[in-house]
Amino acid sequence: MITPVAFWIIFGVILMVIEIFTPTFFIFWFGLGSLAAAVVAYFYENTLFELLTFIIVSGILVLSSRKLAKKITGEEVRSINVDEIVGKEAVVIEKIDNRQSKGVVKVNGDMWRAVSFDDNVTFEQGDYVIIDRVEGAHVVVKPKEIEKTDEH
Repeated sequence: MITPVAFWIIFGVILMVIEIFTPTFFIFWFGLGSLAAAVVAYFYENTLFELLTFIIVSGILVLSSRKLAKKITGEEVRSINVDEIVGKEAVVIEKIDNRQSKGVVKVNGDMWRAVSFDDNVTFEQGDYVIIDRVEGAHVVVKPKEIEKTDEH
């Protein structure tokens, strides 16, 4: 039978190893919370106290990491309002081809997976398109219409 201390240490190490394979720095904090619970388990061996320690320590670390990241990088942590990009111009970074399930655009400095409004229409790298709508984690794009000028 595994002891509570060993459980929390193993769980914490597993979470930290998983973190290595993710592009974020999120799961790591739960690994540290697990190690804090291991310390509590060593001294008190109270399951409820261990769980509360894990939840509280992990929560504090997750919430404070955003502020820490802002201080380290000097960048604002900004949330993206998807409605604000609809109708905006974007540049194609990776060819958009619905049949090959690929395509990436850059709009307002952010990269988005993109699909064409029509399966028969593709867009080449460097083309300018308009964001028609957002569907889940990708945008649907249409061609940028050439502005007509009145010449008298």
